[in-house]
Amino acid sequence: MATRITLIRHGETDWNVSGRWQGQAPVPLNSNGLQQARVTAAYLNAKRIAFDVVYASDLSRAFVTASLIVSEIGGEIIKDRRLREIDLGDWQGLTEIEVRDWDGDNLARVRADTIHAQRPGGESWKQVGERALSLLREAVAAYPNHEVMMTSHGGTIRSVLYELGLLDPKAAHIENCSRTILVHSDGQWTLEAFNLTDHLVVPAYDSHRSEQDNFGKT
Repeated sequence: MATRITLIRHGETDWNVSGRWQGQAPVPLNSNGLQQARVTAAYLNAKRIAFDVVYASDLSRAFVTASLIVSEIGGEIIKDRRLREIDLGDWQGLTEIEVRDWDGDNLARVRADTIHAQRPGGESWKQVGERALSLLREAVAAYPNHEVMMTSHGGTIRSVLYELGLLDPKAAHIENCSRTILVHSDGQWTLEAFNLTDHLVVPAYDSHRSEQDNFGKT
């Protein structure tokens, strides 16, 4: 028997589109992001995929994504700050070009040690992975042999996979509303699926989608 944890990244925001670093800013989903969440919900419902417990980052873009999903498939949401995106400190709300122009030395320092270097006034990816993984471990202890959903953020999901030795967070991008599935069995973690986006491009699963909807990459 095993506990399966489905990690879902939040839907798209305007800051995703413009390349502005969100961190823990309360940036809402845009219309495309709302639709992505609805499509995900419809897919899970059509596939009869249900979860025994649902966790979500308390940041609005992740919590609203989770809310739209459970409105379709049912469930109660447990908010947990450990699922938040990285705290970018002084860099929050800036673009990479703006950070390079304003704080280039610190950017170079962080890039030289991507995992362990803290952002000025913020966190490191190592810290993000440790805090999020502490929740996953609590979940598998509290809900053995159950289906768990967690709605979080791209950087947080990558950092968890890094902490588990399953993925280098520098190696892959995680798409908005993608599904990544971890399995915990006999004390071991395995990566069952990574960055699944098939549900975002199958109109048959979505009763809400209109012809002009477009799901592009962030």
